[in-house]
Amino acid sequence: MRKILTIALREYRAMVATKAFLISIVMMPLLMMGGLIAMQLMQKAGTVSERKIAVFDPDGGYFEVLSQTADVANALIPDATKSPAESDDKSSMELANPDAEDSQRKDALGMGREKYVFERIDAAEYTKEIGLELSRKIEAQELYAFVIFPKNLADPVDASKLISEGAKAVPRVLFHSQDASLAEAKRWISEVVNMEVRKRRFELAKLDPATIQQLSIPVPVAGMDLVKQSTDGTITAKEENNPLSAIFLPMGVMMMMFMVIFMAAQPMLESVLEEKSQRIAEVLLGSASPFQLMSGKLLGTVAGSLTIFLLYLLGGWLMAANRGWSDYIPLNLVPWFILFQVLGVLFYASIFLAVGASVSQLKEAQSLLLPVWMLMMSPMFIWIFIVRDPLGPVAKWFSLFPPATPTAMMLRLATGQTIPIWQPILGSIMLLIATLVIVVLAGRIFRVGILWQGKSPKLTEIIRWAITG
Repeated sequence: MRKILTIALREYRAMVATKAFLISIVMMPLLMMGGLIAMQLMQKAGTVSERKIAVFDPDGGYFEVLSQTADVANALIPDATKSPAESDDKSSMELANPDAEDSQRKDALGMGREKYVFERIDAAEYTKEIGLELSRKIEAQELYAFVIFPKNLADPVDASKLISEGAKAVPRVLFHSQDASLAEAKRWISEVVNMEVRKRRFELAKLDPATIQQLSIPVPVAGMDLVKQSTDGTITAKEENNPLSAIFLPMGVMMMMFMVIFMAAQPMLESVLEEKSQRIAEVLLGSASPFQLMSGKLLGTVAGSLTIFLLYLLGGWLMAANRGWSDYIPLNLVPWFILFQVLGVLFYASIFLAVGASVSQLKEAQSLLLPVWMLMMSPMFIWIFIVRDPLGPVAKWFSLFPPATPTAMMLRLATGQTIPIWQPILGSIMLLIATLVIVVLAGRIFRVGILWQGKSPKLTEIIRWAITG
């Protein structure tokens, strides 16, 4: 036992007491969640793009509505030359007393990062030649897009025609641009045009738009948590959290589990490869048995993974407390997280250790580890389905599949829904059994492979080592 602890302490120090460890602790969350952070930074620091759009309006009036609404929306975009306080004050003053129609448009348009400038297409009728000329201007970056309005856009749609022809019976506004499928301007124009069309249809039907708007105010449906009784006997039901937190909080827990397992298992591969290539393992095996060497390495790796988890937990809690989000941290899941983390680290670290002992070069290990990577990352492929229905059969059986249990089960538990207690218990038991089997098989491979020199063994030979020892 003393030799095992000595090896474990050496592995722990080699894993934790390095500059590379500190760098990876900082960089790993940035790599995993960097996309979300970059989007927020770009929204705050990004420049405002001016979009010049040409409009063909045979009915008249739509061009004026787009231009006037664009002026309002453009004024709400913070000026880069002014301080944030000045921009916020201006926006607050403009939003203080808007009329009902402008208020709707501001809600639809939002505080975008695009300014729209409209110009009219002076033509009696739209032709393909006009469209070709405008398209060439877009390619030359003299224009961003052009919009074609049909005639009699606001005319009521014949119900019988709508039934027989479906969506084809409704006249369409055509938006031409190089990025039409993803253009924010298309959504912007759609909101404004539909509000104007509704207004005109109400006028044609001799209905008061203001009255219709008042009668059409939607009734909100508030998502509530289950009714619970506190320790003092008070029975309450709190409103559910923000839908975004209900989606991204479980994803964050899953990503933390993946990062901890990855950061613990990967150094195991590199450590074994280094000791084998430099013949250090032969010296170590002169003082300790293969079982003691492997046990010490796994024990040190588990201790290192717990250190990683504690650092992330402390850092996450401090950041959340600073922003007033401490209630979102699911501290009640910490025991389950530690249990699945320890078993998951042992499971995957044993595989990485066996692969590292079997090969002589890192590129050979990468080909063998590809299926292992797929197993480790498999919950990420369907995480959104698990979050939406954590009690469904797909989520249940996937979380009981041992290679996916650590990440999938924690993803389910972090959704906040009541998962039957027998499922995480059964998942931990199945993962424990699978981990014991993998450790035994990896030990057999390690005992033979760590002293194997020369040509790398074939996969069939590695399997034979695992079966026969």
